[in-house]
Amino acid sequence: MPRRIPGIPTTVSLSTRGTLMPAWLVQHVAAAAGTAGVDIDATSAVNSWLALRLGTLESAYVPVRSVWLPCEAVNAAWNQRLIERLSERQESGPPRVVLVLPPGGTLRELTKCLEPILATASPWPLAIGLSSGFFKGGRPHLVQLGAIRRFAEEWDLVMAVDLSGRFDPTWEAEAAIARIGDRLSILRLGVTAPSRSAIGRDRVACRALHAAIDRGHAVDIALSSVRLAPLPIAPRGATEGIRRATGYILDRAAFHAEALREGIDHFEGSPSSRGS
Repeated sequence: MPRRIPGIPTTVSLSTRGTLMPAWLVQHVAAAAGTAGVDIDATSAVNSWLALRLGTLESAYVPVRSVWLPCEAVNAAWNQRLIERLSERQESGPPRVVLVLPPGGTLRELTKCLEPILATASPWPLAIGLSSGFFKGGRPHLVQLGAIRRFAEEWDLVMAVDLSGRFDPTWEAEAAIARIGDRLSILRLGVTAPSRSAIGRDRVACRALHAAIDRGHAVDIALSSVRLAPLPIAPRGATEGIRRATGYILDRAAFHAEALREGIDHFEGSPSSRGS
């Protein structure tokens, strides 16, 4: 059963990024790990094909909360079929479609990519997806994030951030999450990032996680194994890291909620990526 804490707007999903698993096996792993949803990465032809290997609908079915697609290929026939099949299988409603922008894309390119899609009435909720290669250190990047957030507000879209790949380790996590603000809906992390002992890029990603939770708005955290997982995969090996990361995330969210209830802005000894 998914682990959930009443009153906590944070949910955890299992991401298929980095795992060459068919959809039916992803469902088994997500159910065993106790996540509240599945995050489908369909940014390549192989991943899209695996996502269509759904198998039979079982009682342990975990809802698909988000599907990541290349912005320029969202209208392709196989991607449309994927979204339709996923939507048909779940009573909770269609998954959110994340339109992934190419790294280094400008606001003009963003507008050119999204306008044809937004000009038609989409039956699915949409998000602007920023891949790991997009994130850089420095003020110009923060200004760019602010411009994308204003674009999202104008079109009534949310934003999805992927920190499960390689990004600039000088990226200013807290400032960037603040620039995105309440438009942040999905934060994808490597499964090793949610930890008090995180180092390197994992530490930066964990700081972004804390900043996202501390906003107090609903956010879906998607956990990715990052590296390719050979088939067949042992359920215990696939779920151990996900369970640990899920526990860390929900405990951190519950800790923040308790602080807010008691009217305390900062707790001495708050569990953090710095281990303090």
